[in-house]
Amino acid sequence: MDTAHRRMEIISILSARGHTTMRELAWELEVSRRTIMNDVIALSFDYPVYTKPGEGGGVFITENYKPYANTLTQTELETLCRLYEKSEGKEKEILFKVQPRLFQ
Repeated sequence: MDTAHRRMEIISILSARGHTTMRELAWELEVSRRTIMNDVIALSFDYPVYTKPGEGGGVFITENYKPYANTLTQTELETLCRLYEKSEGKEKEILFKVQPRLFQ
């Protein structure tokens, strides 16, 4: 995985989870924690990504970040919400991964 793809994967992971640790990202993406630290620093210039030290800390993306907000119309967002409410099981899980904060 090249640098650009890895950084987009970090944004995807943070968008889905809200936060994680550098150790978890390093393990998941099979790189060093130092590489993740450099990625997070680079990403913080273009995305609302930040770190918090100590217990309960890690790498975070702001709660109001909505990666699909610029690409989906209001009608599309409302349709996704309706589909989510009617879905069950795996389908609901997949919709949640698309935009978790939309359904919280």
